[in-house]
Amino acid sequence: MNVKALEIRLGKLRIGVLFQFAPAHAATINRFVADEAFINTIQQPTLSLSMLSDSPQDQALLWRDFQSTLFNGRLSKDGQSWLLPAFFQNLLPEGVFRDQLARARQCASNDHFELLAACGKDLPGNVYALPVELSRAELGHYVTQDADALEMSITAEPLEDGVSLSGFQPKLGVIKKGERYIARTKDQDTHIIAKLPVMSYPQLPEAEALSLSLASAAGVNACNAYLAPMHELAVQHHYELGDIQANTNFLAVSRYDRKTGQRIHCEDFAQILGIMPENKYSSDHSYLDIAATFLTYPSLGTEAVHELLRRITVNEMLGNPDMHLKNIGVWYPDGKTPELPPAYDIVAHCIYTPGYGHGLRLLPQSLETQLGPKELANGTHRQLRLSPMVLRVFCESLEIPEKPATAVISKCVKDAVKTWPDMIENSLLFESQKKKLLKYFLAHPLVKSVLRRQN
Repeated sequence: MNVKALEIRLGKLRIGVLFQFAPAHAATINRFVADEAFINTIQQPTLSLSMLSDSPQDQALLWRDFQSTLFNGRLSKDGQSWLLPAFFQNLLPEGVFRDQLARARQCASNDHFELLAACGKDLPGNVYALPVELSRAELGHYVTQDADALEMSITAEPLEDGVSLSGFQPKLGVIKKGERYIARTKDQDTHIIAKLPVMSYPQLPEAEALSLSLASAAGVNACNAYLAPMHELAVQHHYELGDIQANTNFLAVSRYDRKTGQRIHCEDFAQILGIMPENKYSSDHSYLDIAATFLTYPSLGTEAVHELLRRITVNEMLGNPDMHLKNIGVWYPDGKTPELPPAYDIVAHCIYTPGYGHGLRLLPQSLETQLGPKELANGTHRQLRLSPMVLRVFCESLEIPEKPATAVISKCVKDAVKTWPDMIENSLLFESQKKKLLKYFLAHPLVKSVLRRQN
């Protein structure tokens, strides 16, 4: 029986092997097994908050628990493919970018192991998934815990331009060289994500650029992004972008997990919570759960909770219902300690679609019963707004002071009221889009409250 295997590295440090093994007439196994050398490393870098224990002894037991759901994939919901363990499944590209990668690799778009191998040189954060040849003895150790002899099936090398990027929007991983944006080279990682125009969403790059600027003006720590003309993009792509001109803009987003000659490890909350990417909007999880995770780590703490509240508030005012589990995460600038990275993927969707809501619940369903009829009138689940009552329940559940959290939200809204109308008016959006966005913003209850007090 054959086994496919990938060597998993965190930077230059090998931490273990991810393998695929398909026994005859049995379920396919996609499993990660940590190396003993890594398990015995005294100062281990952090791969994932989901894989941390309270003591060195418990940590070693966790790494050796090869049957844990942390380290094993499962059958997809549609029964058509075998998923990788959740941490690794969430490293894969999404949407049209996945389809492009599958065509380049000449594999099925649901062949998750092969897709990970294809972009294994340029994954999010500081993870590498590289082909490896194992001896029969090594195969027996990793796959059957020394109980059987197996044959190795060699996995192809990563694609030179293989990069993993998430989201529905057409995008490319590029490097800026002078006034041109070129493809990744053997010696340089992609450090810019080029987000391209979308026919069905007019001015989408302009809308996201403005949204990120508005978020910054309201106090959010947002990622660096700017508009650039398509004629500067010297990279072939196979997306159908419609009738675009040379001066049509794309959005250049600087990757916070890439610095010159350096990668910074990061992960999203789907990885932290062990959730498969197709469940990134899961109603089983809430922003309160994320805030509770922040409070577990002193490097995040209340400051990160307050920043989360700012982002929730800004997304409400922009009509952005897309802050799901994969659009919030942590990064590890020192390789070990979690911190909150800049916000990304903030778009004023209200100019395209009516309605409002959040990517996740604000509160777990069990706590919604504590709210009054005024809050519940808008509907439960992801349609609650961050009202004073909702904030009170939020803070009480976390056992953090309510007053500082209220002050954070109040300043965020006041800063938005002060700066957003002029920024929207002076933006590159169509006039009809400006009117929609301004109308949506001014109708938000917190904004109306600030304006009433000012008048």
